Amino acid sequence: MKRALECGVFLAALVFLGGSGARAAGPLSMPGADSKEPLEIVADRLVTNDAEKFAEFSGRVKATQGRFTLTADTLRIYYEGELVNAPKGERSSREAIKRIVAGGKVHIVSEEYTADAERAEYLPESDELTLAGPGSRVVSGKNTLSGAKIIYNRSQGKALV
Repeated sequence: MKRALECGVFLAALVFLGGSGARAAGPLSMPGADSKEPLEIVADRLVTNDAEKFAEFSGRVKATQGRFTLTADTLRIYYEGELVNAPKGERSSREAIKRIVAGGKVHIVSEEYTADAERAEYLPESDELTLAGPGSRVVSGKNTLSGAKIIYNRSQGKALV
């Protein structure tokens, strides 16, 4: 897995509503994706809450970046500070992302692996990806990891099932 789900998000500035629902595009890196590729998130609905510091896509969520695709029922991004129009000298928007959670029939496809879970959570600070729910699994070539909870520390290359 490549450096994943490090996020720089300009959601408020990049979101527009179209006939097919909520959309966002921008520099958000997904697991196994090349962060230089553009990211597109399509969903039936987008709710942002600056007071509680989250943005949530829901209903047929599909995030695509290069050859990486994530589908889920919901995708929620938690952040701190200001993502749009942050004062100069403050940390980057990548550093502002605290947690990313995908829920409900999560399916991830990249060049290196596929993964299925009821819930996927990524913590950028610890570089830890957790897949949870009965039948959670990651398949890479002929190798398969499965269990009710899979925790993968990406920077250390360690997995706990």
